[in-house]
Amino acid sequence: MVEIKIDKCPYCGAREFAEGYHYDEASIMTNSSGIIGSKVIYVICKNCGSIVHSRVANPEVFNKSTDSTAPSEKNEK
Repeated sequence: MVEIKIDKCPYCGAREFAEGYHYDEASIMTNSSGIIGSKVIYVICKNCGSIVHSRVANPEVFNKSTDSTAPSEKNEK
C-alpha cells in the first residue's frame, strides 16, 4: 500500500493528527451483497477535527471483487 504523508491540515494548518476508524455497519463493501468489505481509516486533525484523509484498511479485498464496473458506468445503465 502506498503511504500518504500529510504534513499539515489543509483547513487550519495544524500539524498534529490522530487516526480514527469506521467499521461494522459503516464498512466500505465491494459489491451490493454486502458480504466482503473493509473498515475505513481516517486521519483527523487534532486542532479543528476535520477528516483530512480517509482510506480502506484492506484494499486487497477490492482486487478480489467480481464487480468491476465503475460507479459512473452503473448509473448510466
